[in-house]
Amino acid sequence: MEKINIVLGVTGSVACFKTAELVSQMVKDGYNIDVIMTDAATKFITPLTFQSLTKRRVYTEMFDEIVYEDIRHISLAQRADAFVIAPASANIIGKIAGGIADDMLSTVVMATRAPVIIAPAMNTAMYENPIVQANIAKLKQYGYIFIEPKEARLACGDVGRGAMADVAAIFFTIREVLGSSKPGAPKPVVHFEAEQYTLEEARSHLQNPDVEELFHRIESLYGKLLKDSERLMFLSFYDELDMSVELIEFMVEYCLERGKKGAGYVRTVAQNWVEEGIADVETAKAHVGRFNNEYREILRAFGQTGRDPISKEIKYMKRWLTEDKFSMELIRLACEKTILSRANVNFPYADGILNKWKQENIQTVEEIEALEQDYYTNVNSWKRPMKKQTPASNQPKKWQNYTGRKWDYEKLAQMEQEYLDKKAGE
Repeated sequence: MEKINIVLGVTGSVACFKTAELVSQMVKDGYNIDVIMTDAATKFITPLTFQSLTKRRVYTEMFDEIVYEDIRHISLAQRADAFVIAPASANIIGKIAGGIADDMLSTVVMATRAPVIIAPAMNTAMYENPIVQANIAKLKQYGYIFIEPKEARLACGDVGRGAMADVAAIFFTIREVLGSSKPGAPKPVVHFEAEQYTLEEARSHLQNPDVEELFHRIESLYGKLLKDSERLMFLSFYDELDMSVELIEFMVEYCLERGKKGAGYVRTVAQNWVEEGIADVETAKAHVGRFNNEYREILRAFGQTGRDPISKEIKYMKRWLTEDKFSMELIRLACEKTILSRANVNFPYADGILNKWKQENIQTVEEIEALEQDYYTNVNSWKRPMKKQTPASNQPKKWQNYTGRKWDYEKLAQMEQEYLDKKAGE
């Protein structure tokens, strides 16, 4: 059977290692993959990696060797059943939106008539830049398909939206775009952590009244019909994560209230809730209340606003509040001292401060102030007292308290002459 051909563009991003995982999975499922790398991409991962995975040549230069009449950028463009760019930098998105074709990747994109799927990956500020968003909106109008990046801690250290979507989400989108009716197409499978679903299996779940009710409620909240990829995601919450219909509905309401509609954000919230042991709506409401009030208050004490805490930070905050039972006043003070000492957000450092106070059985700010006062008092007691300064006097200083000798230079000259005369007489 004829295999499906995919041209995969790779641009400069630390997410390139995820692309290698994507290529490996697509090759296992029977796709032919031609990889085009920008010069920046080769600084993050070598062409040899993709060549080893695909067993095919990797293209990096616009003017590579031409075999017969096979003009590379035209033949690749015509060969593609789908064109994927993952990770896609702000630079390549801007080039495509502006119609610029100055390297191998941008040239093949301009020449292809295949559907183009783009998975952005960049710093949050870059992704949210109005120019980048305008370029994305423009390309969407032309029919380009975007897979929204997810929210995570980025390579630069910032926390926010910009990390490339999960490999499973990109892979499923590719299969969904291609469809399962093409000759020789591999059986579409979407991979989750615990289960694997085919589209047929997912549709068969509609026979379950609870699943049918789940999709109906989510579609009512979104105000639109769910795509197959979205149905599979919510089905995984119900079937794999063992979340009830009511809990999933409440979770979606929570995300929408925050203006977060993307699948990546919803998936992250679902995983966090499961890790937190949230199994019903009441527990979820209590978690959301704490999340919105206490967790954000702690972030504000660190000088952080306008973002959600990540899972590692939540674990610290949850332990401080529930296990160690520190008051919010003490936690704020520890955060403020951390900023003064470290000049950045450092949860382990703040945790060390709080642990020290816990060992000292300190429970109030007044006790901390008393402890610090004792410390400074003891430090000052160790210092050698300084001598009291006395007004300057005319008395000579110690190193000047001797009388200098006075010499009779004429007498010395006479003695020297007598000595020389004596020597001459001998």
